[in-house]
Parts: sequence; structure tokens; C-alpha cells
Amino acid sequence: MKLQPLYDLQQEVNRLFIAGGKFAKDDPRILKLIPVFGKLGEKAPVFRKIASDLEDLIRADVRESAEKLSAISTLLYSVLYTQGETTESDAEDMPQQPDVELNDVNTNLSHAQLKPVIEALTVTRSGRLELLKDARERKVFEDSRTFHYLAAALGDKYAELADYVEKTVIPEIGKPVVPFLLRGFTLEDKTENVRKLRLLNLFGYERLRETVDAILADPLPNLQAEAVNILSNDPANESLIIRLADDRNKSVREAAWHALARLNTRNSLEKLKEAYLKNKNKANLPALAGALASTRLPFFFQEVFDRLLKTREEVAATDAATDNKTLVDKLDRFATEILILKNKDDAAVDEFFNELFGDKRLDELLSSKKNELGYSLNSLTDSIIACLNSFGNERALSFYSRNGLDMPNAEWKAVFCRDFLRRAVDDDWSQEKIYDLFSPAFAVKLIGVEDLHGFSDRMDSRWLEHVYATPEGKSKWEHGMNMALQIIDAREPDNCERFNKLLTALVGQTGQNDAVDIYELMMKREVPGRFETIFGMVSKIRKSAGYYYFYRLQNSKIWERFPKDYAPKFKELFEKTKVELFEKIAETIQSTKN
Repeated sequence: MKLQPLYDLQQEVNRLFIAGGKFAKDDPRILKLIPVFGKLGEKAPVFRKIASDLEDLIRADVRESAEKLSAISTLLYSVLYTQGETTESDAEDMPQQPDVELNDVNTNLSHAQLKPVIEALTVTRSGRLELLKDARERKVFEDSRTFHYLAAALGDKYAELADYVEKTVIPEIGKPVVPFLLRGFTLEDKTENVRKLRLLNLFGYERLRETVDAILADPLPNLQAEAVNILSNDPANESLIIRLADDRNKSVREAAWHALARLNTRNSLEKLKEAYLKNKNKANLPALAGALASTRLPFFFQEVFDRLLKTREEVAATDAATDNKTLVDKLDRFATEILILKNKDDAAVDEFFNELFGDKRLDELLSSKKNELGYSLNSLTDSIIACLNSFGNERALSFYSRNGLDMPNAEWKAVFCRDFLRRAVDDDWSQEKIYDLFSPAFAVKLIGVEDLHGFSDRMDSRWLEHVYATPEGKSKWEHGMNMALQIIDAREPDNCERFNKLLTALVGQTGQNDAVDIYELMMKREVPGRFETIFGMVSKIRKSAGYYYFYRLQNSKIWERFPKDYAPKFKELFEKTKVELFEKIAETIQSTKN
């Protein structure tokens, strides 16, 4: 199909760009093209849009003409790029493959609607990601004029924005974006090219294997790592991936190890097992363990498992007098290797964790070195919980039920008490059973009020005595008191004298920010003497108080419930101290109808 009018319009647009948009008004050459595109618009909406935009252009005043000319140019470029055909007489007449089908071209948005989105994709400033999320909700990216800018945004230096475009926006658009991905794709080892390669694979680009082969032929480790991921989708690539598992580049090797696990054949897992058992470089261990964790190891589980048993014994048998660096190195290795047990449905794995939690040598060693081990001990507990998560809640609860009662005997296991409690609550264990099982752990501070807060609305009433013990009788504000008050407030009736007395007693003990929470609880529960108590505490504020404290007090709703006779009291405080907060409180009290 010849589209000569498009090229005629392109010449006129170029002419006006040179001469100036102000000459577009009533331009006879543009006038002549309007009915042409109007006629074409009977078959394709995009041409009807062009005709409408041309009419707006010739009527526009000088101030608007430049913007309207730019909008027409953008739309025209999009149509030419996706549907154009060479018309010059001396040009080689070659068939063109349109990048986007004409019916897929969507240009319904105005330039004013597109401009902020295009700017967000092309300039550097704060708030761009939020703007793009809003644009997606409004379906702005259905407009094909955004495709070029989306492809370019894959190279944005703000990684979170580029991730959002790659993983959310472009996949929703689909294959029409492919030509724009290809136009900017180069064999350079840049993150934006890696993103484009992933998307080309997602959309089933027909020449992808040629691209992958070209990447593997050059020293492009980042692109090669992604190419290996792509190759793992086809078992026919097994031999090539096995060779790449010995690549000199770390990124390529690691990608190949994960690819071997995805292939999950005997040969691929044999290679992965060999790489793990022969590895002596601890920098390789996380990737090897991660790859082994992702497969159930149907052929060689025992050989890998025996290596883990040996590592566990080395840690448990370590003398407490061993220097911290040596112990940390052993513990780090153990924490990494344990992850291999993820997703393994094997009785030997359950027995492994039973023995691990029953090993008194390990308890004594890790508890005595808890402070010195720090991050390494956290890594170990995180790895164990990651394994339990992969087993599912039922199997994890079964494990905890066998071993959980012994947890308070070792301080390093406190994190498992909290995990056990969370799982029991999620599994709807009875309130009575949860209290009987976990109250001893609360008594020795292996769990705290923050762990109870998540199920305060359905806890056994016996917990209240434990929760009251957190703030009662304390001479200063401590961690967890705020949550304790929230739990008590949710459980006790408004006229609970014990809680009301506790709130009054705590008023002078809190930090500034926590004080506002207590004031609001006192007002909510109508604690006797609340107005004078709050006034007495707030009146002590000086200009040096923190900004957030001022902000919370000024915006609190408690002043709307204060009697009118407190307005002059706060006004007087303002006159004495010049603290503007007092004046604003006085104004709020005075203006509120109560």
C-alpha cells in the first residue's frame, strides 16, 4: 500500500519547523492535506486523528502552534516508522515489514497528556517512578508513541525505575515493543542490553538464537550470563551449558550452575555436584548452594548431603577457645550450605534438623559466642528458617512441635520461638494451646509483646497479665511499652480502672513521640482528670522540642474535645513562652463546636 500523503505531510512539517510554527495558521498546503487524511480516516482511526490535529494546527494562535506542530510530528513519525514505505523514484524498492500493525497504533492521547510521562522516562528528577505508576493506571502506555521512550528507559540510571519498566510496563504492552527494543540493542555489556535481551526472550523474538550465538562469541559476561539463562529453556543446549559451567568469568559460571539445576537431567546435575564437591573458593559457594537448593537432587542427594553433615560436625566440634575469625568462617560456610536443603522432601532432612536442634555442643558454643558472632549467627538462623519456609507450614510446625519446647534452653534459638509462634497463630491453633506452649518463652524474654501484637484480638485472656507486666511499675519508658498499651487497649473495656491508672502514671515517663499516643488513649478512654494531666505535661514544652513532636501535637484530634476554658490557658502560655504551638492549640479549642 502506497502512503504518499504521509510523506507529503512530512515535507510540510519539516518546512514549518524551519520556517517557524507561527506560519502554520491557515497554511494552504496543510489545508489541502486535511481532506486527504479525512478520507483515509474512514478506514483507519490514526489518519482521522492526523486530520483533526491538522485542523487544530491551522487554527492555532502563535503561542500554541509550536506545541501542536511538535505533537503532529511525533504522531507522524510513529506512523511512518510502523507503516511507512519508500516513495523516492531512485530508491531501491524493497518490501518493508511494519514494526507495529496499523490497527495496533494508538495515538488517542493529547501532547499535553503525554508530555509529563515522556519527561519522566527521559529526564532525571525525583518522583518519576510514582508518575509512571500513575500513568500505567491511566493506561497511558497503550499509546504507541511511548514505546520508544520505554525502551530507552531500560538504561535509566535509577535502577528501580528501569526495573519497573522492564518487569511491569513493557510486559503488559507485549510484542509491539519488540522493534523498539531491537533498535537500541547493541552487543555492549550494559545493563540496558541485558534487560532488552530478557524481554526479547519473553516475547519470543524469532531471531533470538542468532543473537545469543553472537553474544557467546564475544567477551560479554553480563550478556552471556543472561544468554545462558535463555539457553536453559531447551534441553538440547545441555552440552553447551556444561562447558560454560567452567567459564573463566564468575558471572557466566554462576549462570551456568543455575541453568544446570533448571535442566535437572542426570548429566547436568552430575556436573553441578562435581562443581560443588570440588570447589575450594568460598566466593563460589553461595551460587553453588543456591543452584543446588533449586533442585530436589533426584540422582545425587546423598553425596551432597554427606558434605553438609561433615560441615555441621566441624562447627559443633569447634572449641569455644577458637579464635573468632576461624569460627565465623566455619559458621558462614555452614549457613550457606544449609540452604541446599531447601525444597528437599526427604526423611534424612527432617532428621538433620532434629539433630541440629538437639545438639548441646552447638547450643553451648553459639550461646557463649552470641555477641561475637553477630551477623554470621543471624545468617545461620535465616538459612534454617528459609529451609523451613520451603517445606511449607505443616511440615515446619511438625518440626517445631518435636523440638520447640527445648528452644528456651539456648538463647540463639529465640528467633525460632518467634517463628514457631507466628506459624501456630497462622495455622489457627487454639488460644489455650498457644498460651500454654509459649508463655514460658515470654517469661524468659524469648518472645515479646511485639510478637503478641499481631494476634491481640484473638489471644487467650491469660496473656493480659504478661502484657501488663511490660509497662507496670517501670520508672522509665522501655521498648515494647507502646505495643503493650495497644494490646491492653484492644482487650480492656473503656472503664477499666487498672488501665486508666496505668496511663496516668506513664504520662511523665515517655519520650516526646510516645507521649502523644498516651494522650490520645487517655482522651479515647475518657480517663478521669485527663484534661488537666495533658495540659500540665504539654505546658512544659519549650521551643527546643523536636519538630515531629510539635507536628503530632498540633495535628492531633484531642484538642477538638477539650473544654473551651482551656483556650485562654493555652493563649496565656503562648504569651509567656512564644511557643507557636500553644497559640494554634488555643485557636483549635476555641473554634471547635463542642
